Amino acid sequence: MKVTLPARSEQECQLHEIDLRRDARKVVGLRTIVADKLDLARGEVTNISPGGCGLRLTKRLRCGQYITLLVYPNDRTAAVRIDLARVNWVKGEWAGVEFLGVIPQNQELRRLCGDQVECPLET
Repeated sequence: MKVTLPARSEQECQLHEIDLRRDARKVVGLRTIVADKLDLARGEVTNISPGGCGLRLTKRLRCGQYITLLVYPNDRTAAVRIDLARVNWVKGEWAGVEFLGVIPQNQELRRLCGDQVECPLET
């Protein structure tokens, strides 16, 4: 979620964005399959954190849409399943999603988050 604030005065109309993400994102390039109620789409996870990820897909998603993801680690281990995620923004083939169906003990997601020390998850 981003908030836009005026920089100096309303008359100058210079705007700055503040990023309100809960967790830092790790840049990745992981294959994914996304499923909604009707269809499947292939694509790439471009960044990931314990709370969500950025996607680049062959199918356009809609804001507010609920999806399931299978993310395939580059080390060829088993796919990580995210049972429930909500699409928060869409720009063309790009989308940002928030993970909703993830349990705090999800070790596979922690592994995908990689170098983040704790990878804390909210309950």
